[in-house]
Amino acid sequence: MNEMDVDVLIAGGGVAGSAAAAALSPLGLKILIVEPKASHGRRLAGELIHPPGIDGLKQLGLLDENSGIGSEIRGFSLFPYDPDQEHKESVTLPYSEVEGLTHGGMAIEHQSLKEHLLEKVKTFPGVEVWMGGRVTRIEKTDDGQDYCTIVTSETGSTRVSARLIIGADGPMSQVRKMTGIPHETHRYSGMLGVEVDDTHLPTPGYGNIFLNPLGISYAYSVSQGRARVMFEILRGDDSKESIREHLKFFPAPFRDDIEAAMAEDKPLAAANYRIVPQSNVKANIALLGDARGCCHPLTASGITTAVKDALSLRDALVAANFDFHAALRKYAIAAGRVQLTRRTLSEELREAFLSHTNEAKLLNECIFSYWNNNPKGRAHSLALLSTLDSSILSMGAQFVLVVMQAFRLLPSQIRQGKLGSWSLSMLKLAFKSLSIPQTAVRHWLREQHAMAK
Repeated sequence: MNEMDVDVLIAGGGVAGSAAAAALSPLGLKILIVEPKASHGRRLAGELIHPPGIDGLKQLGLLDENSGIGSEIRGFSLFPYDPDQEHKESVTLPYSEVEGLTHGGMAIEHQSLKEHLLEKVKTFPGVEVWMGGRVTRIEKTDDGQDYCTIVTSETGSTRVSARLIIGADGPMSQVRKMTGIPHETHRYSGMLGVEVDDTHLPTPGYGNIFLNPLGISYAYSVSQGRARVMFEILRGDDSKESIREHLKFFPAPFRDDIEAAMAEDKPLAAANYRIVPQSNVKANIALLGDARGCCHPLTASGITTAVKDALSLRDALVAANFDFHAALRKYAIAAGRVQLTRRTLSEELREAFLSHTNEAKLLNECIFSYWNNNPKGRAHSLALLSTLDSSILSMGAQFVLVVMQAFRLLPSQIRQGKLGSWSLSMLKLAFKSLSIPQTAVRHWLREQHAMAK
């Protein structure tokens, strides 16, 4: 078997892998990216990048103003569900209201983004890319302290020894599996997506989100003249019937465009998962991006957090003076905080928008009341959604402020004869308000235990 030594081996040449290589290249490290051959055709995956993610890609030298790919996203336009009204007015959350966000985000077709980043990072000093290779085995080093990898390609197998092994190979990470890091998996739903003409996009320049009990639909431009439309298909639902119901909540001209596109092309498919690994690191192995955990796509924060992971790992290495094990402990804590807030926010929003319980329906009304009546509240919400603010305590405080909107809604609840339901729902929401800081405390205790090792 061939032998090879590098400083860093990265399994996966997607957004997370390319960002990691770009972040570590200026540190003078020898880096090998192992990427399987590009799959034929396109696949449905992350495309929207919040402003902090754009800043990170630009800082890493992977994206510039003249890249010529993608479409600007100025914020989000949410269409609430109303059983008595098919086309309700949307609520707009613009990035421009958020202090610290000086520009918008972007949406870029996934395969185009991946190819652009990988081609760009190939030119970085010390970076080598093996296309058509896979990490097929991870085994202990001779001293039993760290791991090395076996990489298999068309030319045979190579044992690659690395001071740092990065798993950037997506939610179903083989690196995570081969390393033996346990994880919790929950499948929410499926997703079907198609590209259409963006002429009739309801709110141009924004990510359009349509809420209804069948799932959440998304529509946004991904390039000049083209938009991505995605429909969530809940488990057990018939996909064709579900899409027909989803489309009832779309404006007629845009609905016609979507139906025409779906008649011509078969939709792309994906699955929505929550994956929570027990740890982000083990020995000399670090997980980045979706490999270290993913959640419901409602927050659209997957790409942004992958870029932030790369920057966090770089900063940890510098702060630890290239003590790789100490750096990975620092990285695990920083990345874990971001993931906790992102996952908790996603869970609470999904519960509010899709659950049929009385407290979820009340929380849904509270959220839109908060956004409609409080510009600062909209800004705080978008700061959390965009990962500009990654504090679980900030999220807990915002949750309390949202729940307080229930008192604004009380008169209408009394007129509708729902005082009893409102009272019981408020008790349940008050209890949930306490659970978020409790989660933060448990996470802090785990961090202290990890730091003490």
